[in-house]
Amino acid sequence: MEELTLKKRQEYITFAAVLTVAGVLYALISLVNHYLFKTYALDLGLYTNALYDYAHIRPSDCSMFKDVLQHLLSDHFDLYLIILSPLVYVFGSYTLLIVQIAAVLLGGWGIYKLIGLYTNDRLMPVLASACFFFSFGIIHALAFDYHSNVLTAMMLPWLFYFLKKGQYGLSSLFVVLFVIGKENMSLWLFFIVLGLMWDYRQDKKALWHLVGYAFFAIAYFFIINMIVMPRLGGSGGGFARYSYLGDNYFEIARTLLAHPKLMFKLLFTSTIGLEEFVSLGGTPKQTVLASIANSDYTGVKEEFYCCALATGLILTLLKPNYLIMLLPLIGQKMFASQPNFWGISFQYSVEFMPVLVISSFLVILKLKHRTGRLVLVVALLISVILTTFYTIGVPRSRVFLDQLCVYQERHYEQRNFDIDYARQMMEQIPDDASVCASYMLVPHLAMRSEIFDYQSRGVSTGAQYYLVVIYRDWLCTWDDVVALYGLLDYDLVSTDGYVFLFKKRES
Repeated sequence: MEELTLKKRQEYITFAAVLTVAGVLYALISLVNHYLFKTYALDLGLYTNALYDYAHIRPSDCSMFKDVLQHLLSDHFDLYLIILSPLVYVFGSYTLLIVQIAAVLLGGWGIYKLIGLYTNDRLMPVLASACFFFSFGIIHALAFDYHSNVLTAMMLPWLFYFLKKGQYGLSSLFVVLFVIGKENMSLWLFFIVLGLMWDYRQDKKALWHLVGYAFFAIAYFFIINMIVMPRLGGSGGGFARYSYLGDNYFEIARTLLAHPKLMFKLLFTSTIGLEEFVSLGGTPKQTVLASIANSDYTGVKEEFYCCALATGLILTLLKPNYLIMLLPLIGQKMFASQPNFWGISFQYSVEFMPVLVISSFLVILKLKHRTGRLVLVVALLISVILTTFYTIGVPRSRVFLDQLCVYQERHYEQRNFDIDYARQMMEQIPDDASVCASYMLVPHLAMRSEIFDYQSRGVSTGAQYYLVVIYRDWLCTWDDVVALYGLLDYDLVSTDGYVFLFKKRES
């Protein structure tokens, strides 16, 4: 047996230390941001309000940001919120952030357990979890509210783990948990299963389970996206990002396959002329493509690819079946019409992280010499950490530095308004009152039946209270406050010149 680099007790202590450091770091990012009003109506406020609705055994809708009645599940088919809803009674507006942190820690534990199945070297699983915990995709996801795709991505290591151990009942459970996270996760699972089939090509029992998972995943995807969500009142908030390529998923696939040059260019550039898209037809499509062509986002796609290569993609290239797992992730990221999807920021890179780390270590563990493995793993860990620092330091992509720089004083400050005064104003609003608020205040007011995002809904909601903040031109301006003053049936309750509380006048 190969000589171990750590004793069993040392391994557990080292992993516990890595887990603790990661947990503290995540709390300093996510929980501090929420305390300082650096979380937003979209998406934490919306999903916290959904928890409140589901906990009261009633459906949730999109009225927070839309003036038409539309079921929330028609925007994103996320069943996690229903399952998690009772926790809102315990953790309040912090519920989803705490759940998200716990999920990432469990995902890292899953990677630790999985890599341990492939090696007797006790140091390797610990270093694998460290590469995962401190990768840029994880850090950026935690810095921007809550998103169900983060939870879904954390299921992946456990699915791999139970499949490797031949515990098919538990692997099937994680398949179900995987697809219910969001309407697009089942399509990703389909490609994951295709990639795994190569690894289990000689294990007939595992292969048959994978075939079943593939059929289940693709059936779930089409049923939810093309039948259930349209009947609930929409085609899904995610689909709109790709509608410039077609009116449904089949048409999008046909467009990309019929225009390989277009598909290739969309993977790498945002400066494409409209003359290449005439054959697509339709003014709406041309309008979206024009906005992409005229945007100032040159280089953000290349930046993501470089960061991914430095985080393990360069090793994943040596395990091609895992590249299959990345295909839908790259497509949904680079083909989106909104440029914010293309780069390294927000939650749009988190799904890549477990695939890159797992595949990288599977490649490294094939090396015969322990010294070579250790050198390569340490180099990967250093590369991961340096890449993460780059993405929160001088990236080309749009990044909210105040939400990320835990090593700087500005992370622990809210410089735009007095948060203590804002909390005093919120305490004056009854729990059962309807409220329209500036979107950094909405997550803290979301545990009520009616809550509206002022930036989306404006002055016409009829809410009993308006709580708005003068906070940069593109959020709330003096013109907005004047408009609220002009509402004849509202009185100004209090203001410090930045935070304004209005109350509807009693008839």
